[in-house]
Amino acid sequence: MKLWEMRYGEEPVNGRMFLLRFLRRIKFVIIGVILGALIVCAWHVLYRLSSEKMYMAECDVYLEYIPEAGSNELIYFNKYTWEQMSTDSAVIDEIIKADPSLDPAVVRASFLATLKSDVKVLTLQVTNPDPDMSMRIMNAAVEGISQYASSLPEILSVRVIGQAESAEPVPLDIRAFRAVILGALIGLFISALYVSVSILSDDRIYLPETIEKRYHLPAAGTLTSSALDEALCDLAGDEGFFVASALSDAAIGAVIDSMKKSGAKPEDKALDLSDTEKKGLIDEVKKTGKPIVYVFSSKHSPQADEKALSFLSKLDKEPMCAVLTDSDDALIRAYYIGKNSRFSKL
Repeated sequence: MKLWEMRYGEEPVNGRMFLLRFLRRIKFVIIGVILGALIVCAWHVLYRLSSEKMYMAECDVYLEYIPEAGSNELIYFNKYTWEQMSTDSAVIDEIIKADPSLDPAVVRASFLATLKSDVKVLTLQVTNPDPDMSMRIMNAAVEGISQYASSLPEILSVRVIGQAESAEPVPLDIRAFRAVILGALIGLFISALYVSVSILSDDRIYLPETIEKRYHLPAAGTLTSSALDEALCDLAGDEGFFVASALSDAAIGAVIDSMKKSGAKPEDKALDLSDTEKKGLIDEVKKTGKPIVYVFSSKHSPQADEKALSFLSKLDKEPMCAVLTDSDDALIRAYYIGKNSRFSKL
């Protein structure tokens, strides 16, 4: 099958290479975690500090419940029931009766009856941005809740056992540590997703074996491979070869010099396929009487290479093999640790 007829880039995701490249960019994930924690924590703290200052007044009311028939156990209302009843119209109406000047909506938003520990001690709480209003509602609530509780058949008596003389400021519930954890998790997710997408969407060639999997083209290795001359001799013959690539003239010149130093026999003039529409290029390619070795680069997307390979295929001048330049040797060595491959030795 000719190269120009193939669908490039359909090789499966390489999990090992993905993990190695992800670990190499872990610093971006760490930076994302730190920035996420700082941004979310700063926003949370500023939001809390800018929120309206509230004042709370509390009062404890002792309730005496009737015992359950035939048992020493009491019939009492739990915390959930009291908190639900504190918003009922019957309770609010009793509070308004004690002080008709109060706004029912403000009372409903400010008042809460709850249990802290002892089921017999009902705690009345009034939270309002105006300390004076808090005390007004509290004074009315003490009278109103006493009247309401006394009307319930389950309660024998009601007694006030402690009432605040003034409303105290409510401490700000900042919880900076939780904000830091939340921000760190958000930063971790976003940065890890960004790094993962950038890796998966990068179609550059980092391994010689990728050339073989993607283009079904034998790979001789990288320019730093220890046996590059032998591989080129086996794949392209020992009579010399032409170098073809879509790289710049300066980059190709450096590749040819490096090949010669390794003992290979490339021709001095390379086939420049960066512009396949260039006048006279077809004749130049057809006149090549020696095998062609194509050069890929790890620094560039292979789109131009795919166009060049398709051009060569249409002229029945498919490369005998390929070489990878600009390779990351440390990454390649890490990838081939523990693997039996001819590319494991650079």
